[in-house]
Amino acid sequence: MNHLLIKSDFKKRNLLPRWLNVAYDYWSSTVSDNQFPCHFGMKAERDGLLRYTYCENHNFSALPHTLSEFLKLSRKNPSIRYALVLFVEPELNHQHLDYDYYNSNFWSILSYLHEQDDKEWSNDIPLDPDDPHWEFVFNGEPIFVSGNAPFYQNRITRNLGDCLIMIFQPRRIFADISYTTPHGRKAIEVIRKKVEKIENMPYHPDLGGYEDLSKREWKQYLITDDYNPTKGTCPMRNTLLSSGKGNQEKEKPC
Repeated sequence: MNHLLIKSDFKKRNLLPRWLNVAYDYWSSTVSDNQFPCHFGMKAERDGLLRYTYCENHNFSALPHTLSEFLKLSRKNPSIRYALVLFVEPELNHQHLDYDYYNSNFWSILSYLHEQDDKEWSNDIPLDPDDPHWEFVFNGEPIFVSGNAPFYQNRITRNLGDCLIMIFQPRRIFADISYTTPHGRKAIEVIRKKVEKIENMPYHPDLGGYEDLSKREWKQYLITDDYNPTKGTCPMRNTLLSSGKGNQEKEKPC
């Protein structure tokens, strides 16, 4: 079966793994609810603008092809804000697994995608995640990747069921809803206030606008469950810098 799924595919219950049906039902009911803080995510789920895929038994061999197919779809329809939602089969003991476990899995998946990518890294994106202009790149496409997982007890808007869920969004779809536009800035502020009210705690200090010199994109991918900034270096920094896939003729300003 094609692993690039659309909303209607989840009506074919007998063709999909039981755990995936359960995961999607929870995802859909939560994200499409009027109380969900991100209006863009709610609208995308309701309007069928999301694409979905899944991985079982820690087997991610089909994911590079699926992500490539998704990017083809996105490029053919640049005016549509398509995003790809990856459901990772939950562990039997998922209730006892912590941030370190999911963070390791999250970055292992991105490392695998990078290793399987047969395209050059984007000329416009530095390879070093410590550069504020960095973004994950696959198939030559800069992609913002966000993670949701069951370990979140405080950051409850990021707990969307029993699975590790990774959302792949091409950077270009944020062109008119970023901090650099009045509309985008207002929308982000509204989302931020809703999140703070639901979680009853300040917005996470690692979150911010792209290319903000005080922030790092990789730290925003899978945030901690508290108010402490992520420390250390990006888990896949060495993989990126030693891959030899970069074509970094242009230097970004510091």
